[in-house]
Amino acid sequence: MGRVFNFSVLMPRPQQDSYYWLLPYRGIQKAQEELLSHRVRVNFFFFDRYNEKSVLNTGHKLLRTSPDGLLAAPVLPEGFNRFMDDLPPGLPVVFFDSYLPGIKPLAFIGQDAFRSGLLASRLMSLTVHRSRGLVAVIKILPEDYHIAGRIEGFIQGSRDWSGLRPETLDLVGSWSAAQIGKYLEAFYWKHRDLAGIFVTNAMTHKVAEWWKKNSGQEKIILIGYDPIPKNVALLKVGVIDFLISQQSERQGYEGIYTLFRRVVLGEEVKREIMTQIDIITAENVDYYQS
Repeated sequence: MGRVFNFSVLMPRPQQDSYYWLLPYRGIQKAQEELLSHRVRVNFFFFDRYNEKSVLNTGHKLLRTSPDGLLAAPVLPEGFNRFMDDLPPGLPVVFFDSYLPGIKPLAFIGQDAFRSGLLASRLMSLTVHRSRGLVAVIKILPEDYHIAGRIEGFIQGSRDWSGLRPETLDLVGSWSAAQIGKYLEAFYWKHRDLAGIFVTNAMTHKVAEWWKKNSGQEKIILIGYDPIPKNVALLKVGVIDFLISQQSERQGYEGIYTLFRRVVLGEEVKREIMTQIDIITAENVDYYQS
């Protein structure tokens, strides 16, 4: 009855990806506070989102603590596939945010990435101001499987467009706003018929900040992800048109509770917990809870 259950969390540093990871971190913290009386303790192990080796180095430190369960965001596929080979047999593992094909964890908590891409494509086609033109699809590198799923869904939806064409751009996630602006400016001068931009992660504000400086140009539709503060500020002033939320705080929260139900209570748990695909606009953002 006096046993303490130690759950480990392996995730990117909270400040990375424009502080996106602070959202699930908050959800995890909330769950931990609620479960303190049940002798649940959560230990965080943060890796560098842009360094595959960091996953292995941080993961090996984690394993030396002999956790009772693991909650992980497998956003660097190569590093995580190697790390998973080192896990002790029987360790309960829950994935959130992303997944690894061929790996079957205890549970996966996240969004249907393909359908969220389809939704973004639908929003773009309904609201874009030009009848003809280019829609830029910003692929953030290093790419993980849920980002790839969003792009796949968006491209699939674009097949029904008439007069618009998508083009994918590779953008390195660790670039500064200045580097991104220079890269996008060069692209824009080659494609003056730009009608819309779809950003596949929380770095939407970096693209929006570049476009804001071009505010004298014709209106484009800008769609991205996640209600982090910088994205919300640009949504409110109309530079970003739509944000798609994947309920990231809930993902972290549900991840700890899934481990609690399985490890502490011995209950069966859902293999998949799919979060809602929410559309956030300037009109409803003040009332939205992620």
